[in-house]
Amino acid sequence: MQAIDPKASSPAFLQPPNGSSHKSSGYVPGRIVPFRPPPPPKSQASAKFTSARQEAHATVVSSDEQRRQAEASRKKRHKNTLICFAISSFSFFVALAVILGIASKYAPDENCPDQNPRLKNWNPGHDREKKVIIKQGDLFRLNGDVTVHSIVIQDGGLLVFSDDKQGSRNITLRTRFILIKDGGALHIGAEKCRYKSKATIILYGKLDEGDYVPTFGKKFVGVGPGGTLELHGTRKLSWTSLSKTLHSSGLASGSYTFEKEFSRGLNVRVIDQDTAQVLLTDKFDTHESQNESRRLQDFLKGLDFGRIVAVAVGDSAAKSLLDETRTTIQNLLGSKLIRGLSYRQAWAIVGVIGDGDCNESLKDYENHNTRGRALAQREFFTIDGQKFAVRAFSEWVDGVQKSGFQVEVVHGVILNLLEDVSTWKAEDQIVVASTDYSMHQAEEFTLLPCPECNRFQVKVRGHISIPPSDYQAEDS
Repeated sequence: MQAIDPKASSPAFLQPPNGSSHKSSGYVPGRIVPFRPPPPPKSQASAKFTSARQEAHATVVSSDEQRRQAEASRKKRHKNTLICFAISSFSFFVALAVILGIASKYAPDENCPDQNPRLKNWNPGHDREKKVIIKQGDLFRLNGDVTVHSIVIQDGGLLVFSDDKQGSRNITLRTRFILIKDGGALHIGAEKCRYKSKATIILYGKLDEGDYVPTFGKKFVGVGPGGTLELHGTRKLSWTSLSKTLHSSGLASGSYTFEKEFSRGLNVRVIDQDTAQVLLTDKFDTHESQNESRRLQDFLKGLDFGRIVAVAVGDSAAKSLLDETRTTIQNLLGSKLIRGLSYRQAWAIVGVIGDGDCNESLKDYENHNTRGRALAQREFFTIDGQKFAVRAFSEWVDGVQKSGFQVEVVHGVILNLLEDVSTWKAEDQIVVASTDYSMHQAEEFTLLPCPECNRFQVKVRGHISIPPSDYQAEDS
């Protein structure tokens, strides 16, 4: 500390109070040492160094983060580019597939004669007096039904029946004759493009009508020298033989029909569920005798499970019909009406032992009539797949009581064949003939839809009238 002595002009140095008298090694008495600011504390220097290091680190960190962000952004752009490329490629190929599909759908098939681009659509209409000559330069495609007097195709002329993939072009050509000669051609389908639709050529008129054509006659489809006729329909099995005997009724045991008046009591028929054969017939006079009621009860309990049972009331059957017998009918055949059966009511039922399901009908008796027939009916299949019906009925008509039964084939007869006939379709025509090819033992039938048939079976409309024999069937 410096002080001013009042007696002298030179400064004096005073020892600080309570201070140390130690002098530094650089101390010079009487010399004034210039004042220096104290050095910065170590903590400040450390703080500056730390701050600088953090700044440098932050700079490095910021630079690395920027690089990472740039790399991530680059990868994202690359990924988006790949996604866009993939979507574009997928869209391109989808569009290409659609275009090619449409093109192939509508592109003409060079194997199909009706798709020849040089053909012209031809429809001469219906005129029985018109004589058509198709000659050189005439390349016609027939699209619809036609009726003309005659058709001559010659000198390079061409007539082709139109077709489509769905087989919906059903064309009928009616004429007295068709003559193909001298380079003329008629095509219905081709070897590599089978005709899918239905083409029908009808030769109309009587044998003694019209002009006579040498070699061929008056009614014909004739191919002369140089002519070409191509007929190629869907491939089908042309003929085969039966694998099982064909019975006239369609059932091995034959059809069954029974009808009788005033057959008092409960009339019963038992039918084999596998063959449709009537196995048992009986009558139980439950109007007159309770013993008959007990006998009926024992009869039903003794039948095998699955047997078909048909019952019909004749005259009256309720007077001595015991409650326990009614319960047995209810439990075994599933009847819901037997409990209420009363005097001279008409009742019929068709059920299956143990099945619990039945078909039954009941009509009240009034003034010697029942105002309708009590008719029960159910349908079954034989073990060969043949569908048959079992019917039972009971009625009063003007004081006369009638009851009866019927077992017969329904909805056509099934033919069992040796070969796969899955190419034969509903509405096809077949001929069933004996193996001796007698014209007196041949019949023509129309095939019916048959979802229950296997590939070795077909169903025909109607019944076979010729006696059982060794038959063969031909598709026409």
